[in-house]
Amino acid sequence: MLQKVRQPKWIWLVVVLLLVAGAAGSMTAPVDADPSLKGYEANIDSFILDELQSQAQTDVFVKMAANADLAAAEAITDRVERLNHVHDTLTALAAQSQADLLRWLDQQGVRYQSFWINNSVLVYDADLALVQALAARSDVAYLRGNHLVEMIWPVAQEPAADTAEAIEWGVQKIRANLVWPTGNTGQGIVVSSIDSGTRYTHNALIGKYRGNNGDGTFTHDYNWYDPSFTYAVPTDPLGHGTHTMGTMVGDDGGSNQVGVAPGAKWMTAGLGTIPTDSELIAAAQWILCPTRVNGSDPNCAMAPHVVNNSWGGGGGDPWYQSYVNAWLGAGIIPVFSIGNSGSSCNTAGSPGDYANVFGIGATNSSDLLASFSSKGPGQFRLLKPDFVAPGENVRSSVNSGDNAYGVYSGTSMAAPHMVGTVALMLSAQPNLTMGQIYGVLAYTAQRNLGAPPGPDSCLRPYNQYPNPIHGFGQIDAYAAVDFVNGP
Repeated sequence: MLQKVRQPKWIWLVVVLLLVAGAAGSMTAPVDADPSLKGYEANIDSFILDELQSQAQTDVFVKMAANADLAAAEAITDRVERLNHVHDTLTALAAQSQADLLRWLDQQGVRYQSFWINNSVLVYDADLALVQALAARSDVAYLRGNHLVEMIWPVAQEPAADTAEAIEWGVQKIRANLVWPTGNTGQGIVVSSIDSGTRYTHNALIGKYRGNNGDGTFTHDYNWYDPSFTYAVPTDPLGHGTHTMGTMVGDDGGSNQVGVAPGAKWMTAGLGTIPTDSELIAAAQWILCPTRVNGSDPNCAMAPHVVNNSWGGGGGDPWYQSYVNAWLGAGIIPVFSIGNSGSSCNTAGSPGDYANVFGIGATNSSDLLASFSSKGPGQFRLLKPDFVAPGENVRSSVNSGDNAYGVYSGTSMAAPHMVGTVALMLSAQPNLTMGQIYGVLAYTAQRNLGAPPGPDSCLRPYNQYPNPIHGFGQIDAYAAVDFVNGP
């Protein structure tokens, strides 16, 4: 379909796609970063050694040396077949390459948990002798500690005013509301998130929940996952995930039109209050191949089309790259907040700074970069963020009641605008690839953004696009959908 556009647009789009490909490599090919270049001492995470300085034992991820080749998945046109192929490839590799290690751990009487999305094994209660023995194995690439996951929390949040704006300003700013009269509200697309959870009974979200059977009953299997197995139904103990999900799909059928793609359905994995890497990796696996609430009976056909991520830490951390590669191999589009560490340059966080994800910065209603929004250049690709979207003073659903709304600010408020836009694009053209979506958004982005707070040049001036401040510019949902629809 994209080949049908007029010659000037096509030439420009080719240039954009070549720029993206040249800077990032393939959007779907595996990318394996060398952890020894990113702060690891030899092949042992310094976090492990620090832990063992103050305590006798600690939990350790053992990253196996073998990595899956998922390149063949891109040629599979049937979505479910592609999802199953990636899942089967990853699980087969994990079973084969971990077999000797798991036998040895059994012989030592060591507790462990195997993960397939990045071919790793979490070893519990490892002492220094065991850490050294694991690091010396030829089938092991490196060891990483079980870090706490850094959530990208809002820099400000407050209750919303009693009166709604009807269509929220951020939705209007990216012109998503102009797509809806064409009959496209994101229907047929499933969005997801790895966040603090979601209040599924909220009036703006209950009708969009894929687990809503429409008769007053709900099916939470394959639609909700809590890696800690604390909550059997979609719950949001911290309130953040309810807000981000509202920006993606929220609409109460009345005056609260807070979502970009109100016709899409949602599912979510909730990380709860103090998540660890072990809970995050379980959630990442669930996104690719959802299970029942208790973790049983995986069914990859229930996977979402796009996943929003409001977590991440400092830049240059390669640990999560395998998660991203697996999602992309399966055709799931990854969107990340770029971080709230602005306004200096070189503040983009991981995984938002990865070469093959959407890393999103935040703007305000005056089309200026928010003061908190992190800037590039990124450590994995100089052009970061990729795009910006409304993220300051964003009104959306919150967890304090089924009709409660709040105004939050942060790049984690911006990224859901991108997720909703991707849903609208996929609803129009379901077979769009990550590279095509990126190229169209780059071509159609709004480039009328003013001077940012802090440095106005991070390798490149803010008003020369693309740049490591605004990326290609602010997303324009209407222009992007119009582009993929014709002529």
